[in-house]
Amino acid sequence: MRRCWSGWRNAMCTPSRPFIFGMDNDTVGVAERTLGQVRTWPPGLPIFGLLTPLPATPLYKRLETAGRLTRPRHWQEFIPFAMAHTPLKMTIEEAHAEVDQGWADSYSPEALAHAVDSLNDQPLGYRINIFLARLCFRGIYFPMLGKMAWLKVIAQNRRTIFKLVREGFKPGAWRGAPARIPASPEPQVEAGEAIAQGADG
Repeated sequence: MRRCWSGWRNAMCTPSRPFIFGMDNDTVGVAERTLGQVRTWPPGLPIFGLLTPLPATPLYKRLETAGRLTRPRHWQEFIPFAMAHTPLKMTIEEAHAEVDQGWADSYSPEALAHAVDSLNDQPLGYRINIFLARLCFRGIYFPMLGKMAWLKVIAQNRRTIFKLVREGFKPGAWRGAPARIPASPEPQVEAGEAIAQGADG
């Protein structure tokens, strides 16, 4: 897995990482356990959601038979990030809290600053890209509607913003390598061949 994320990073890509909570084996603390693993990976765009039983699926039929559906027609009244059934090993409220923790921890000002700082070996443009992408993905769960909402987010992340702006004025800040892709090795020439080539020359 670590090698996979390293490949994404070398290619200058920012992968999104969706996680679903509320499955039958999930218990309280699943968010922190998931975040603990995510923190060992290069920065990405984590997305947290809840298991949703769609109509005419085996999951929906199983939950309906077990009497665990709380909103049998949930698709007719869409409520984002809201359970439509009772989880097996925790309550609906606990499942909602796990999703809230996942989003809050991943998109806090501290998390955004850490994501940018962990890419100090990358070009400035890529670091700005991950910062702006995280700000946008933050809006999936924490809607930023209106100027005041954006001003609040900017104020909360002002240290990271000022740091990136300062670095942008440094000489050579925008001349970083576009990617950390190893160069192709040059063909090795045997000693005998080198002597022969020199004689021919």
